[in-house]
Amino acid sequence: MNARIPSGAETTGLDRRQFLGTGVGLTLGLVLGGKAEAATATAVNAWLTIASDGSITLASGASDMGQGSFSGLAQILCEDLMVDPTQIRVVPAAPSLAVPAPVGVAINTVGSSVTRNNFWRLRDAGAIAREMLVSAAMVELGDATRTNYAVANAVVTHLPTGRALAYGQLAARAATLPVPASAPLVPDAQLRCIGKSLPRSDIPAKVDGSTVYGIDVRRPGMVYAAIRHCPSFGGVLAATPTLPSGAQAVVPVKVAPGTARGLEAVGNVNAVAVVGATTWDAWQAAKRLSLKWTLPANAAALNSAQFMADAQALMDTAPPYVVGGNNPPGTAYTVERSGTPEAAIAAADVKLEATYSLPYVSHACMEVLNCTVDFQAGVSCEVWAPTQSAKSALTLVMALTGMTAAQVTIHVTALGGGLGRKAELDFISQAVQVAMVVKKPVKLMWPREEDFTHDQYRPMALVRARAGLNKAGQVVGWTYRNVSPSILGQRGVPLPATGDSQGYEASQGLPYDFGSRLTEWVSHTSGIPVGFWRSVGASINTFAVESMVDEMALAVGLDPYQYRRSRLTNARWLAVLDAAAQAAGWGTAPPAGRARGIAIGSAFNSIVAQVVEVSATTGGPKVTRVWLAIDCGWVVNPNSVEAQMIGGVVHGLNSALYGKQTFVNGAAQGRNFNTNRMMRLNEMPQVVVKLMPQPAVLDRTAVMGGVGELGVPTLAPALANAWARLSGKRVRALPFYPNATMSD
Repeated sequence: MNARIPSGAETTGLDRRQFLGTGVGLTLGLVLGGKAEAATATAVNAWLTIASDGSITLASGASDMGQGSFSGLAQILCEDLMVDPTQIRVVPAAPSLAVPAPVGVAINTVGSSVTRNNFWRLRDAGAIAREMLVSAAMVELGDATRTNYAVANAVVTHLPTGRALAYGQLAARAATLPVPASAPLVPDAQLRCIGKSLPRSDIPAKVDGSTVYGIDVRRPGMVYAAIRHCPSFGGVLAATPTLPSGAQAVVPVKVAPGTARGLEAVGNVNAVAVVGATTWDAWQAAKRLSLKWTLPANAAALNSAQFMADAQALMDTAPPYVVGGNNPPGTAYTVERSGTPEAAIAAADVKLEATYSLPYVSHACMEVLNCTVDFQAGVSCEVWAPTQSAKSALTLVMALTGMTAAQVTIHVTALGGGLGRKAELDFISQAVQVAMVVKKPVKLMWPREEDFTHDQYRPMALVRARAGLNKAGQVVGWTYRNVSPSILGQRGVPLPATGDSQGYEASQGLPYDFGSRLTEWVSHTSGIPVGFWRSVGASINTFAVESMVDEMALAVGLDPYQYRRSRLTNARWLAVLDAAAQAAGWGTAPPAGRARGIAIGSAFNSIVAQVVEVSATTGGPKVTRVWLAIDCGWVVNPNSVEAQMIGGVVHGLNSALYGKQTFVNGAAQGRNFNTNRMMRLNEMPQVVVKLMPQPAVLDRTAVMGGVGELGVPTLAPALANAWARLSGKRVRALPFYPNATMSD
């Protein structure tokens, strides 16, 4: 269930003492998280507790961003624990560096990974806990024959006598027994909950307003802070300003180690926080603050036109990666090569070349960045944050305060949208710095203008695709070069010979028969901070690849759906493509004045195809209907998958139609929603989601697919392809409406 902070919130979920408790019960440590944690088996980051009163609590390191993961985790756990999913309360686990952790080490909630990374671990945990409770019943009743016991609905029944013992009665004794290494899982044919569309436990609290987000947290004696950054990235504070009227303090804040991105270098004082008695006081005082900044020497070159000119130059002149070399930004990396595609294209009957461009795009989460900190010098530091990276936040707070892990408490609140932005720690760093100065509990908030102008954006990109085809339409050669800033490079990650995986994902290993091929990625030199954005590189490369495939079909006069079918070499891709096309009635005429486009792609081990139908409106397309098919392996909750896909369609439409951020002298120009247009309710198309049939057997060795980000990547190319069929105009530069405002 969704964890709530009580009204007048002063804590989140359970504190350590409440969690471990003085009551007697069974607590089972679980290894949950990504592949690294599973491989080392040294980090315990979730705990399953069955208390003597029969209550069941799972403390999980995942964050609730509205994706329904907490309900999904309960739905998985309940199967092998043999309880109703409503009996399981899922709460955020406070992060810890201890081994084993006292209440769980939080993991990063990124990469559509919460369900797929934890599915089998939760099933094992439920089965092991169940068998420990049965073993406790054996001791209690003196009968060690396992076949004499049945388990259902949190009750162990001794079949010969009919005696029934509830989990709560057995928990204390079970806690004294050895933990088995494994336990039998419920057979696939007997699953009661996995694969069923059960109600999400977090929805009622969100509907009635009782869910507490980071922005809702209150502490006794709390003051409020509003942030103001240097307008230009890379700028630093020239002098500490005079305290304005209505403010209690002005606190310069530095870029902390681990939070530096692009031009924002460690140690630079790139912002000030203004502290007041209320949010309004702090915000208004921040607006009145007179600030002087020292801008970077190259500020005049930090503009969108120059970034695009640089990308165009790098498209042809970027030096290749050198093994053991420095390989600074501007380096070209070979992602994959087979044969000699350049020669094949030169000799082809049909030669095609197209360049696609995508701008920087803001995250635009509904809840602005915020963090509450209660710092007691030399004693403790307590943090409430809507974060996707609680363990990283713990490490950061320890570094900033010099405190031990035992002195730092991180409370993970509900997130009013994360989208990758709240995996970053800059806002948490700032709040801690302010709290250390003012010596009071403080809530730091970013005004919406700061949220838009100091984001860590989805990277801009310039992509050039070339293809050579024979007269039959077969591809004999394919080259693809993506020029975009490096997300991993800005985080200090050494790039391998293939470059930044976040930059080239969804452009390599494509199951198309493209003959010989060359895929390259070039690290753009721009220092604008970039970050993880829902579907990351797949949102860029799927647009370029699938737009080019449509252009190839058009060049040889073939139906774009049938052309894809003729080129695809992967059965799963073909099945998903067919499902989307069939759902849309591809091959039948759309209503008069409308056209349909199709696209397919893969990310996070899942495959998605979309068909988009458009009509014409003033200056461009209006999306009327969308059909989407997804293969993610197996599905825990079909309704949750459908909701995620529809949400992804909306996100994809917003970015494809309107999303962009531009820069002048290093300063972002889009400052609020008035110039960052979003879809209105009456513009929402009808969306049909088709889930591919589930595998007959749940295979532990099979890769499970992600869901949260999959609705985004194929939307833009399907839209562009539909518009090209309707209007005869190919849009290769997003967004469709670059100058749209909310007043349009």
